Amino acid sequence: MKGLNKSILAGRLVADPEVRYTSGEMAVASFRLAINNGKDKEADFINCVAFNGLAKVCGEYLKKGRLIVVEGRLNIRSYENKEGQKKSSTEVIVNELHMLDFPAKKKAAVVEV
Repeated sequence: MKGLNKSILAGRLVADPEVRYTSGEMAVASFRLAINNGKDKEADFINCVAFNGLAKVCGEYLKKGRLIVVEGRLNIRSYENKEGQKKSSTEVIVNELHMLDFPAKKKAAVVEV
């Protein structure tokens, strides 16, 4: 039986997404969400990654402070840092994105991916 790995997060962007392109011209957007856990509780900060067309949408429409919902799968990635130490990173690989607020200066846009 195949396992279930699904994450749904609602939060605000800590900073503008960082969009880069691989050598194969695939767009990759990385961003971090702050998840408010209620009064007098610390927020959680979750790393998120989107690919291809969704990454381009992130770069064009997402800005620091935007309230969004992401759906995707949890991914734990292992790597070696510059000092040769083994590290791991937990992130959500985003496959769906919902913008819950819109900047006052721009009209809402419908984006198909």
